[in-house]
Amino acid sequence: MSHRCPWCLEKLSFGERKVATCPHCDRPLDGPDGEPRELDLRYEAIEARQRARVQEVLQWGVPAVAVLAVTVSLIHVGGVLLAPLVALVHIVVLRVYVVGEARRYLGPTRRLFTRWAARFAFLWLGLPGYATMAVPLAGIVGGVATFVVLTEVVHVYTAWSLARERSRQPMLAWETVVMATLATVTVVVILAVIIGGAAVGWSVVTLVDWLRN
Repeated sequence: MSHRCPWCLEKLSFGERKVATCPHCDRPLDGPDGEPRELDLRYEAIEARQRARVQEVLQWGVPAVAVLAVTVSLIHVGGVLLAPLVALVHIVVLRVYVVGEARRYLGPTRRLFTRWAARFAFLWLGLPGYATMAVPLAGIVGGVATFVVLTEVVHVYTAWSLARERSRQPMLAWETVVMATLATVTVVVILAVIIGGAAVGWSVVTLVDWLRN
């Protein structure tokens, strides 16, 4: 009985059956029972659908954000309060509609990293970026640029992670370093804000008590 590559159906010699990839089409041979994994079979379609969804989101999202920026700029400082809401809606659309399918095929670690990479991107880029929409005229550029950059960051990192998952490549050291650094900085900033707020509150209370006396 001849052994063939499950992808290109070319015959494999005894030595070729022991390698990880087919020498004819360079695709993996070490799936379960010598068959391709579900990700191997669906990868091209998943990638194509994600690219199409990104373009779709950008097509309707850019003009929508531009109109929103004009509206927000009319209420000035109050518009800053809308930044978290805009960022929340944006990240939900990306996670559910754009990269949701791809993330289902990632391993647990990569799924965790893509989730937190998106969260950190929206925290450090999305919130301040969307807050600029309160600035007349310049806020339009800031809001649209934030929308495009965040969409591409989430899309590109997820697509790159999916490609590495397909080729069975491990997580890279820089991914762990970047994620750990962002997590540490985020915790430090949050603690600083809490401590600073408590200090200001204590100072105000102390000042009020002093003035009363």
